[in-house]
Amino acid sequence: MSPMRSEDLGPHHEWTEGFEKPRTMVWFATHRLAFARSGSEAETVEVMAWDRGANAPGPGRYALYTQDNADAESEPEWTMNGEGQIWFRGEPLPDDTVVTVEDVWG
Repeated sequence: MSPMRSEDLGPHHEWTEGFEKPRTMVWFATHRLAFARSGSEAETVEVMAWDRGANAPGPGRYALYTQDNADAESEPEWTMNGEGQIWFRGEPLPDDTVVTVEDVWG
């Protein structure tokens, strides 16, 4: 399963900090993130992955948009690299956090 790309949504996009981001997008989950810290219940977040390209700013190539922030003008809260490592607000998750990334759209 590959993340969304600009050509998947047509010509409606804008330039934001060096990468193309859709101005508005029909949101649908592409991945489910299940994460838990040692000794706590797992939490689940559904996101839509957007491929920002190899030269994307920040630590993650893929912007992960929740349904609530799909039209946000700023950097996404969640990002992911090609190996499935996740960042939240530009910071790696704590060492005691386990994240499982599941494809839900393909």
